[in-house]
Amino acid sequence: MFDEDIYEEDFCEEEEDEQVLSTEWKGECLYERYYNFIQYLQSKGFSYVSSGSFRQVYQCGDKVIKVPRYHDGLIDNMVEARAYKKYHSTPTPEGLVLAPCRLLKNGCLMMVFVQRWDLFERPDWSDKIDGGQVGLYKGKYVAFDYALEMVERFQWEKEWGMHSTFFNSRDWEDQSKSKEVREHLRRLRLGIAA
Repeated sequence: MFDEDIYEEDFCEEEEDEQVLSTEWKGECLYERYYNFIQYLQSKGFSYVSSGSFRQVYQCGDKVIKVPRYHDGLIDNMVEARAYKKYHSTPTPEGLVLAPCRLLKNGCLMMVFVQRWDLFERPDWSDKIDGGQVGLYKGKYVAFDYALEMVERFQWEKEWGMHSTFFNSRDWEDQSKSKEVREHLRRLRLGIAA
């Protein structure tokens, strides 16, 4: 369970606002939009940890903040927040256990810090996570980067009026470790009703 007390007052904001859902960001590098927020995070003790294709990660103690670099990173943050809200501490239909997180009002994602797993001791479901991004949180194995493994993403993107360029691409259809995601993308590509 995600402890509510980990939220500092500065981060305690409600669900996504209209600016987060805006499609005007599509294709845009979002670094300039988040520059001041990144400076703020660093002033509060957060350090840069790494970058993925669409997000940068900053850590302070037992918290990480995923800052979107591009529109797809914003959607990834929204997907991870929605997935955790839906499944909380129960496994997804594919058996994934998700790291606790929450979407901040500005579209960044706050997540608990997860200690990467031991290569030799990991759950079977970890093979379904792109890059094996699974680790330990409070003695349980959890996925800490799971936006591309959520089959519900198709429905959520449609609901939000957003479309991830990468997630809906042939590249991801070929790479995805989720049989359900691959099949859904194949059906979309062939024009078969989803």
